[in-house]
Amino acid sequence: MTLDRTLVAVAVVVMVLIAERPAFAYIDPGTGSLIYQTALTVLLGLGFVLRRSGATIARFVKRLAGRGDAASERSAGKADSRD
Repeated sequence: MTLDRTLVAVAVVVMVLIAERPAFAYIDPGTGSLIYQTALTVLLGLGFVLRRSGATIARFVKRLAGRGDAASERSAGKADSRD
């Protein structure tokens, strides 16, 4: 049954691609500027978020890999045992 659905999906995609017509569309400078501005904002925002949380992510990955700082893990263990 999954094969039938896959074949139908492939057939629909092929038909859509064959029936493609030129759009004769135009992107004016204002729209292009908006696209560039949005892309730049997303990239800079992502860079800021990764920079702010990079140390936390690196510490988490090191802890998963077993290469974490042994002294900080021991002190964290002592702090947990006191509570």
